[in-house]
Amino acid sequence: MRSLTNSLKYCLYFFILSWPFSVNAQTDNNQAKLPYFNASLFSASTFKLGKSANDLNVSYPFGFELQYTKQLRDEKSWQQNASYFNSGMGINYFNYNNALLGQSMAIFYVFEPQVKLGKKLKMIGSANLGLTFLSNPYDKNNNVTNSYYSLPISAYLAFGGGLEYPLNTKFQLSLLSKFIHISNGGTQEPNKGINMAALNLRLSYNPIDNHLEKFTRKPEKLLLKNRLDLGLYASNKNIAVNDPTRYFIFGAMANYSKQVSSINALTGGIEIIADQVTEARLQRDQLNKSSMRIGLLVGHEFLFGKFSVNQQLGYYLFNETKYFNTLYQRIGVSYYTPAHFSIGFSVLTHTTDPNFTDLRITYYIRK
Repeated sequence: MRSLTNSLKYCLYFFILSWPFSVNAQTDNNQAKLPYFNASLFSASTFKLGKSANDLNVSYPFGFELQYTKQLRDEKSWQQNASYFNSGMGINYFNYNNALLGQSMAIFYVFEPQVKLGKKLKMIGSANLGLTFLSNPYDKNNNVTNSYYSLPISAYLAFGGGLEYPLNTKFQLSLLSKFIHISNGGTQEPNKGINMAALNLRLSYNPIDNHLEKFTRKPEKLLLKNRLDLGLYASNKNIAVNDPTRYFIFGAMANYSKQVSSINALTGGIEIIADQVTEARLQRDQLNKSSMRIGLLVGHEFLFGKFSVNQQLGYYLFNETKYFNTLYQRIGVSYYTPAHFSIGFSVLTHTTDPNFTDLRITYYIRK
């Protein structure tokens, strides 16, 4: 049952990530997207987002990455995104230079806006979201020392930025710095996660031409749309290391999004969490408390066509236990269908500790 639940969850994650290849995620025009082939080398350093017992020393991973992306270069897309927008897929390999962490291979979706700084130099923003396959997960019989990941598949998140310079009309050289985070989102313990600061040297090839036209922002009025989301979500996890019993977490949410620019919106909402994991902990600790949580959220979301990437700060209006901080964070991705429904996932964390990752479905109304 546990492996089936996790397999379905990972399949849905990959489905969400790969959907942009069958739908037009950034724009509704039919302008050709120009291809890019990217090859990169990584040098990185692990670091801790908090202190705990049995933390390993800093290690120095190294790896390589391949990407295939397409770039929108037409004026309509530039006016909509305020940048030349690249999107596509990538894979990478990391050797963590540490026997405990082992090795990994990731597959991910690429978001990359680019802005011209002059005739040749470009500034790049980069975000990657996907899944990574890990070689040495925790095992209660054979590998009890690895408290950093306990599943062979975990979520992969990377973001950063840098500069790109053309070598000629077809090749570009880029230098980027990235923060990389690997975690199962609290789905199974132990799960300290892997955090890396990475330096990325990249060579890009465009078989057509790397020249970008210079456009001027037009003062035309943008039609801003607000959105109301009403939804349900669910998660499944164990309560502690080596505990085979798994519990469900259910929730209901309402969220309002006010668009303030072509790709930015401010958000606010409320959620109610019915947590069987917390209920089991309360019973174990013999505490007569409610396991329910009610939270108020405010935040921001990026709007990329039918997709949104949201980040919110939460405050518990109701929380009788002492297991959680009063403040928490959420980060998630949703895909909005034309039929007024969206699907997605969201991770709830307390400071640096992921509490759970949920799958959600919402009904939305745009105004």
